[in-house]
Amino acid sequence: TGVITMNRLGALSRLWTIAACPLTLAALAGCTAQPTVIPTSYTAYNSKAGTFACDAPQGWEMTDGGERGPVEWAKFTSGAAWIKVQATDAGSLMSDAMGGRDADINAPTPQDAPVHHIHVSNMELAQDEFSGYTELPGSPAVFECSLGPARVSEFTASGFGGNLHGYRATIIGHKRGVRVNCVCADADWKALKPVYDQVLATLTRGVQN
Repeated sequence: TGVITMNRLGALSRLWTIAACPLTLAALAGCTAQPTVIPTSYTAYNSKAGTFACDAPQGWEMTDGGERGPVEWAKFTSGAAWIKVQATDAGSLMSDAMGGRDADINAPTPQDAPVHHIHVSNMELAQDEFSGYTELPGSPAVFECSLGPARVSEFTASGFGGNLHGYRATIIGHKRGVRVNCVCADADWKALKPVYDQVLATLTRGVQN
């Protein structure tokens, strides 16, 4: 019917939260005092299951996994800056329950699109992950993404080493929902914002290895 109850949306959101927890803990454990490299070039990244692909900052550490599990993920890290991409079935299930990708395309306004509602719902996950999470004016915003319907929010938060600045994005991919966090020290935001813009802009379907 394209109608989803708040209880069901909440249950699916919690499923996404459970799937995301291991990677969130890994990200916290991986914090480092090493200086952040401001990249001037990029390398092509393709997830092993082919769920997503994107440009990755050249010179940043790349780790990934979960191609056969409930959460396929990739993480690009340099110093205190990091980009985390997670693909789960939960996001796709939430979209399907609200009418699927066609409902995004045919939504009368951006705010009526399933991806918009899912992105807003996912703010609770961000508030759990980041202390003092605050979205900036203009968020969430539509952004063009060949992977699927997408929304992005710019935010600030506080961390162990000082203030943080970043993006939080939600994309409804071909088979899975995708969440992306791009985070750095607030002092590095001006230099890294174009890098994060590049990664988000190049998200697309990958090729299965």
